[in-house]
Amino acid sequence: MKKHIYILIMIFSSISYGQSATNISDTISVVTLERFSVPQDKQIVLTNIKASEIEAELLDNEFNKIRTIDDIVQNPSKAEVKRKSKGGRGVMVQYAVYATIEHPGEYYVKININYRDEKGRGSASAFYKIEVSYPTVNNQISLRENYFYSERETMSFATADFSDLNGYSYKVVDEDNNSLAEGIGPIVNLDNVMGVIKNIGKKITVIGRYHDKPFFYKYNGFDYQKSEWSFTLNKPNIEEFDDWKKSNPADVISISAWNKNAMRFLYTYTGSTENGFVVVYPEIKKFKFVGEPADMFMQAKHSRAGNFLYITFQLNDEFLADMEDCTEQEVNIKIEFTTQFGEKIEKEYDGIILK
Repeated sequence: MKKHIYILIMIFSSISYGQSATNISDTISVVTLERFSVPQDKQIVLTNIKASEIEAELLDNEFNKIRTIDDIVQNPSKAEVKRKSKGGRGVMVQYAVYATIEHPGEYYVKININYRDEKGRGSASAFYKIEVSYPTVNNQISLRENYFYSERETMSFATADFSDLNGYSYKVVDEDNNSLAEGIGPIVNLDNVMGVIKNIGKKITVIGRYHDKPFFYKYNGFDYQKSEWSFTLNKPNIEEFDDWKKSNPADVISISAWNKNAMRFLYTYTGSTENGFVVVYPEIKKFKFVGEPADMFMQAKHSRAGNFLYITFQLNDEFLADMEDCTEQEVNIKIEFTTQFGEKIEKEYDGIILK
């Protein structure tokens, strides 16, 4: 694509920075942290040049100098201009000034050029007004304040204004600023962070950057927000499913000795979210099962079925044979285990076995 060419009118400038009569060559609208060119989509062009020096300065809205701008491109280079103009003829030279501004507001760029052409020496100055605003994100960023372990979440902090896709980066840290994840680009997948047990209970922050700097952004006209988003990762809650659970402590649980479905306890971790439920299998160790009378219970064990922990047992046939028909036996069951979250589960059940 051909670049537009801007011919700088050679007006010698004796204008001081603070004078309101300063002639503004153009107004350029940009966003923070995005590199822009002055002139915009054009180049300054001088003809018949034998030698030149160009300087540029960034000024505040009262024309006070903030800093010198060093990112200047000249084509051909000074060395090439010197070589090509040895025969007495000058050459055409193109210039572009590039800058990045971190904070929003009104600024000015002043460009000074000292040159020597076929007619002699000269100089010229030009001022450009720079209007800087915050970028706008493409989509609303809506991380929740709380997540459960093992949830899946992906977010994007891409803006409509930043043009360098590889200029985006991110870092995920905990409250002690320990790095949990980092990457290039505006898309952050948090699945691995949410799947680490040691992150449970932590306040986790995603820091979005552009060219290695956090930034402020806006969305749909709302207030400006910083490119940091935090949430807390929580442990889901243990739930049980069985015929032994009482709704009221005074309830009496009666179980038929022939009801095989009642000879099991199911446990799983669950968490309710805006999008449904989180279900996590309890991985256990230090399993302990104690039944009273001791000689009534046998073959207690645990196994997995999907995301459920099954704890099963059997009744001793010999014990049942010694019981008279239509009789009952009071029983007590204690179950203990420790899960992958370091949580010690202790359950106690009492009821009556009916024959």
